[in-house]
Amino acid sequence: MSSLPAATGLAPALRRVGGVAVASGSLFVAAGAGAWFTVTKQLRDENITVPGNATLLPGKRVQGPVSAYAEALIIKSNAERGSGGRTFADISEALRGVDGGSEEAAALRKQSAALSTGAALRTSLMTSVLAYGVSAFAVGLGAIFLITGTQLRRLDD
Repeated sequence: MSSLPAATGLAPALRRVGGVAVASGSLFVAAGAGAWFTVTKQLRDENITVPGNATLLPGKRVQGPVSAYAEALIIKSNAERGSGGRTFADISEALRGVDGGSEEAAALRKQSAALSTGAALRTSLMTSVLAYGVSAFAVGLGAIFLITGTQLRRLDD
């Protein structure tokens, strides 16, 4: 491809670096793709469908980063609606002001449990969204290593 001055002796060293870059790039691409497909399979196995009241991808199966994000958003919205817009802090404060055995306390505990379940589900889905991002980053970085390494390996003496 291009040549370096022979006196410098850099070409052989750069070709070795290129070989390492190609090997590293291949590993990054394989690991990133493997992670992407693993997360996708896990989400598909859960058979989750984005509810019809979602603004993003209603009725679609959760099997990728966008559908997982859409599901996380609607879970948050539904949990907030179910708690009457109250947060954990609001519910805890309200529980301190009522009799522990009252119907109101039972209703507040039920709201708290629903918020907790929603938070756990959202966290799990957002973790999968993050895993997709890391996987894409690994594949992209691996591709850059592959391209750079290939170019370095083409250097002439």
